[in-house]
Amino acid sequence: MLERILGGDRAAGAWLYDTYATRLFRRLRQRYSYLGESAAEDLLQDVFVLILRNDCHLLRRFLERIPQGQQTQSRLERFLWDQACGIASNHRRSARSQKVVPLVTTALDDRPGAERQTLHRDWLERLERCLSTGHKRAYLYYKLRFRDGLSPEQVAKATGWSRKATYKLKETINAELDRCKALLSGDVG
Repeated sequence: MLERILGGDRAAGAWLYDTYATRLFRRLRQRYSYLGESAAEDLLQDVFVLILRNDCHLLRRFLERIPQGQQTQSRLERFLWDQACGIASNHRRSARSQKVVPLVTTALDDRPGAERQTLHRDWLERLERCLSTGHKRAYLYYKLRFRDGLSPEQVAKATGWSRKATYKLKETINAELDRCKALLSGDVG
């Protein structure tokens, strides 16, 4: 069946999913329960997309590494599990690398959920308006870094700024945030 998958047979690809998805999903749900059930579903889908894309490159490598007589269902299941854990690890590493720190902690945190969310959203809109009146490059850095989620390296590449200039903007944005926090502090209480 795996050879048929490599040949582009969609029915064989469906067989692979039907045969291994249920058990793999249970294992993912157990292992990554702290992420919620939808995370396990996403990981499951990501594994099969990864395995079946790019002319089944990963599946082809699996078949090349494991001798013909040793290509068992348990080995294939282990391969799928390893790929899923690798994807989960990459997601975790990616989430850690995008350090998001709350800009302020305020008395808004004591209010009920919907009201607190509305107040936070309004406050962030006022903060963004304040930032837009200051240093223009710092404001662009803020939008690319904190609104679009780019890393400092990606910001430098997208803007053509030197890496050093990009990191200096990090200091500038901190000063701009302090300025705006001071201006808006009367509005938050």
